[in-house]
Formats: sequence, structure tokens, C-alpha cells
Amino acid sequence: MSSSTPPGFGSRRWLAARLSLMHGLNFVGIGFYLPFFPIWLGSKGLSDVDIGYVLATPILVRVLAASWITGLADRHIPPVLLLALLNACGAAAYFGLSRLDTLVPIALVTTLAAVALSGVVPLADILTTTQVRAGRLRDYGRVRLWGSVTFVLGNIAGGYLVARHGAWPIPLVLAGCSLMAALAALQAPPLPAVAAVASGQGASVRGFSPTFWLAVTAAACVNATHAALYAFGSLHWRSLGFSDERIGFLWAIAVVAEIGVFLFVGSIAARGAGGLRWIIVAALAAGLRFGAMAFDPGFSATIGLQLLHGISFACAHLGALAAVSALAPETRRAAAQGRLVAVGALAMGTLTVLSGYLYRLLGPGVFLAMVPVALVGAGLAVLAIARLRSDTGRG
Repeated sequence: MSSSTPPGFGSRRWLAARLSLMHGLNFVGIGFYLPFFPIWLGSKGLSDVDIGYVLATPILVRVLAASWITGLADRHIPPVLLLALLNACGAAAYFGLSRLDTLVPIALVTTLAAVALSGVVPLADILTTTQVRAGRLRDYGRVRLWGSVTFVLGNIAGGYLVARHGAWPIPLVLAGCSLMAALAALQAPPLPAVAAVASGQGASVRGFSPTFWLAVTAAACVNATHAALYAFGSLHWRSLGFSDERIGFLWAIAVVAEIGVFLFVGSIAARGAGGLRWIIVAALAAGLRFGAMAFDPGFSATIGLQLLHGISFACAHLGALAAVSALAPETRRAAAQGRLVAVGALAMGTLTVLSGYLYRLLGPGVFLAMVPVALVGAGLAVLAIARLRSDTGRG
């Protein structure tokens, strides 16, 4: 460390603060985009069908582009610089959107933004989990939780802004969020020296093992069980007579549970292949959560089911990061995160489409249909553990 380095610059607390800022500014834009970008599309006169197509684009793009985009960090571009460039490209795309009014240009530029931003979250996770593996950072969860906090703040600030000024500023706000995230990426700590050397050695040394693919698919199944909730949870609760205030509370309490898991058991992300066990725990929680939702248990019980989000989502996320990091070749960690995102997006997109048909046919029975998907995820994680034990004696 040079003599010009500020005191405490290399401390764990300062390292965690820099990574927390990176995650926080990555997610504030997501918290603004999800509820309010559809409102801007509607303000441009797009039909419901057109809005559906435009909003489906980012899911498809994550399937096709995330692995290739993040894999650049294994071969050519330092992850910190790549993360900054991707956020900057996203900012430019959103700024361009603010000047458009018709479907085809809006769809094309939204696609460009999605291509750029498909690598943002996996790259941020790579930068954080690598520091944990190197022993420079103790707890992934206490860093990542700031992304959940700023996601909620983005929801709140966006609601206030749209209520006061209408929909027109939305692309400009998204551009500003991405620009701030680009600046935050530049101040993020680079990979530790050993990891950086391994990353620069090339990505063609080893492929991904069958155990890796079992782990990725297991995590994707568990995450995809949330598709029906994300698409139709609010509509279903409104059909039960829950007020908008109560519905907002149900979403908020789920994020609070997620933050609590990141805060208190975020070290799961450092447990290597042991993360597979947490994917199983998350799968069982998802099966219980969505199976019970199908039977309209009432508001008080629904609060308890929403608290299970801390297990069904957060534990699955932490377990997947741990398992993927342990099972990926050293020189392909970034590409591995990209594959986790891509497979997860494919599963989520498929179940979102299926949920639309099932909700029309079965109503709340759509949530019960998520239970076998959760059990498949648990089964795949069990197979991954068995294969790992047979191959290496680990697990």
C-alpha cells in the first residue's frame, strides 16, 4: 500500500463501505424502474400488449446476453471498469429514451439498455464474493443488503416524483441513477491480486461441470417459483378485498425479511458448496409459502407467508452465490455468474408466461402450481450434493 493511501483505506470497514455504495446505487434504479417504467410507457400511448412486449425484452436479453457480457470480465476488461462502462451505457440509453415517442424506437433502445444492464448485478456480486473468498471481507450479506434498502427507497422516491410531476421525468431519473452507479463502480475495490491474475489467464481452460449446472438449475427453479407472486400477487390480494395500503405493506414486509436475512446470515455466501443445502431450505420454504397462498389464508397469515421471503428468496440467492463460486473454474467466475443470471431469467420468464394462463384458468391455484417447481429445485440440489460427494468427498 502506498504512502499516499488514506489511513484505514484498506480496512475491512472501508472496503465494505465502498462495496455497499456500489450495490446501493446499482439497485436504486431497479427500485425506480420496476414500478414506474410501465407508467412512462403508458404515457407514450403504448397499448397493454405493446407494454407487455417491451417489458418482456429485458428478461429475454438476460437469457441471451448476461453470460457473454459478464464473461468479458474473465478475459478482457477488469470487472470494475466493465461495471462502470455498462452502467454508463445504460445511462446513455435511458437518456435517449426520454426523447422518443413511438413503439419501435422505444423497444429498440430499451433493448440496448437491457443488454448493458444485464451484467451489472452479477458483476457486482463477483466483486463482492471474491473479496469474501480472499478473506478481505467477512460478510457478503451486510454489503448486499444496501441494495435492498435503496430498492425500497427508489420505490418511495419514485412514487413521490410521479405523483408530483407525472411520468415524463422517468427515463431521465433512470439515466441519472445509472450514471451515479457508474461513478460508484469506479470507486469500488478491484479484484484481489490473486483473483485478478487468475481472471487474466483466459477462460478456455475448463468448462462447467455437471454439478455446477445442477446447482444453477436448482437455484433457478427456486427463484422462478416467485413468478406467480410477482405477476399476480397484488391482483390476487386486491380480489380478496385487501386495501392498497395493506398490499403495499405485504410487499414491504417481504423486503424487510430479505434485509434481515442479509444482515444476520449473509455469511451463507461464503460457505462454498455448502450453499446447496440453503437452496434446499429455500425450496422447502417456497413450497410452503406458495402452497399456503393458494388457499387464501387471510391477511394475518399472509404476513407470515411474506416473511418467508427472507428464506425463499434471500437464502436461495446467498446459497446460489456460494455454490456457484465454489463450483465454477477459477478463471471463469464472471461467466459463471452470467450463466446463473441467464438460466434464472429463462426459468422466471417461462413461469411468468405460464402463470398468466394458469391464473386465468385456476385463479389462486396458480400459486399451488409453484410447489412442484420448488420440489424440483430441491431435488436438483440434492443430486448436486450427491454428485459432489461422489466426485470429491465434499458437500
